[in-house]
Amino acid sequence: MLYDLVRKADLAVANTSVYSVTLKTQFAPSNDPHDYLSLARYFWPNPNTKDGMPYIKRDGYSNPEIRTVEDYALLRKLMMEIQHLGFGYFFTKNDTYVKKVIHRLNEWFVDPKTKMNPNLKYGSLIKGSKLGRRTGVLDFHPIYQIIQSIPLMRSSKFWDHNIELKFKKWLTIYYDWLKNSEHGNSEHKAYNNHGTFYDVQAIYILEYIGQVKEAKDFAQKALKNRVNTGILTDGQQPHETKRPTSWFYSTFNLHALFLLAERATHLGLDGWNYRGKNNQSIKTAVDYLLPFALNGGEGWKFKNINGFKMNNYVRILELSWIIWSDDKYLDAIEILRPKSKAEQASDNVGALGENSLCVWSLLNDRTLWPCLQ
Repeated sequence: MLYDLVRKADLAVANTSVYSVTLKTQFAPSNDPHDYLSLARYFWPNPNTKDGMPYIKRDGYSNPEIRTVEDYALLRKLMMEIQHLGFGYFFTKNDTYVKKVIHRLNEWFVDPKTKMNPNLKYGSLIKGSKLGRRTGVLDFHPIYQIIQSIPLMRSSKFWDHNIELKFKKWLTIYYDWLKNSEHGNSEHKAYNNHGTFYDVQAIYILEYIGQVKEAKDFAQKALKNRVNTGILTDGQQPHETKRPTSWFYSTFNLHALFLLAERATHLGLDGWNYRGKNNQSIKTAVDYLLPFALNGGEGWKFKNINGFKMNNYVRILELSWIIWSDDKYLDAIEILRPKSKAEQASDNVGALGENSLCVWSLLNDRTLWPCLQ
């Protein structure tokens, strides 16, 4: 695990690409190069019109055109690299990793020549539209990877507290947009994984910028809301199972629920054991998927065009065993892990996909932010 982590941190240091949001294409609706832009994943050219307009939705089918605008990929790479660098410093005390993080934070959030504007108003844009959509807010949800990596590096003499203060200011302005914009408000009201990840994003940011009471209040309301409205008594997640890729979104929303429960627990609530009005819980949502995972999806009554991949669910099971100490999770892990490893190999996930870093983190400080990506 440590070798792979250090290797990834070293690659992040060696990478000299400019990860600032300055790239724009002919699809950009804004003339400001600092505006973040991503294209709507499930929208395709209209086959019945000469110019392909207006685009039409094909839920579950990713349009490869999304890769023609690089902001989304660059932003995700930034967050992942800072996580690798943070852990790299934590384990090795190599100040080179800290210097690289400061460089990246300055580049993306401080330097007026390259910093990203603190909004996502052009996220998940449908070609032909003037603005993006509320679903673009999901693009920023891995911000917790940066927020939770920063404390690992503050002990370094090369940590720049002034840069961190300016990063907090950027996040404060961004949170104001997240809270008060039409995009943000609409995403907050979403019933599915978009709404859950909105909550996670908001709670992490609120706590980091010093609004701890607000973060706790937010977490308490979010936990009740997401369990009561997002999980049925038997554990089904109805807003995810109605999607064409129902298995993927059922595990994806569980990742958000786990992050929400961990933050709620961190803030003094019992996030892991909250029971809804019909006795539903996050654990019942984990358990609902278990028999289908073990029998290759047999009996799954929902549309599911992308099969039953196990890697993300095995991560959930490993954490579930630590949280609830139920041996059925260990038994299932033993059965499912070979398939998970095969998926890691085919998708080139790497050693960290084995979740050992997640288990270490949860056992030591009861956090699991490195686990769910």
